[in-house]
Amino acid sequence: MGSHQVDFSVLEFDTYNDYINSFATADDERFLSNQKIIKSIVQLGYRTTKVPYDNDEFDRRVLIAEQAIRPKTTAMGLLGDFMSPSNNDPVLLEFKRREVPNLNKYLSTIVFTSYISSDGYEISGYIDLDSSWRMGGSDTKKIDWKCVFEGRCRVRPMAHHLSYSNARYNMVKYTHSDNYLVMHDHHFGLLFMHKGDHKIITVGGQANLYSRNAKRSMVYSPKLGYVVFYDHLVRKKV
Repeated sequence: MGSHQVDFSVLEFDTYNDYINSFATADDERFLSNQKIIKSIVQLGYRTTKVPYDNDEFDRRVLIAEQAIRPKTTAMGLLGDFMSPSNNDPVLLEFKRREVPNLNKYLSTIVFTSYISSDGYEISGYIDLDSSWRMGGSDTKKIDWKCVFEGRCRVRPMAHHLSYSNARYNMVKYTHSDNYLVMHDHHFGLLFMHKGDHKIITVGGQANLYSRNAKRSMVYSPKLGYVVFYDHLVRKKV
């Protein structure tokens, strides 16, 4: 994944496109009206002594730079510490990898997960990970994340999460979280707006004008099933 040397210059740009456009020259704008062509020329390294970062590397560099200027520790330790070194559950590893970035507020992750209840009905929901992790606890109204990371429990959406759907009772509920406002759009469907930078997260898989605000990935584990991660790089601290 390249060097871990901190490149603070990436923090000057709100988006990857802004970063790429910073390498373009006045002649590029004058003689090459096609922005895709200009972007391709820049990405090939013809406008700088080094090849610019690709999109994924740019995002990674932003994370490293944000962590360097906003370090945070917790005396209570991390939930990931409860995970056994021998536990290779793919979903748990992804949870663990996101804990510190979410704790430091430079990454904000929403997850979608579902399961079949004992009576055969599907229960699903979207969860604000940072908010849920900070709530913690093992009472019946919260996810017991310690138990989850220990590999003894699964993640079960609850009625207080961003969204909650229970097929048995034909129930669908939406609730704002510490980090997100729930929104609905007749064209894009369910949306979440981050309270810190006001970026809108769309949860559908189709490409649209909000798609670049979060990176969508799906991970499967035999114990936790399919979990969809929506990772948003926060541009302003909450």
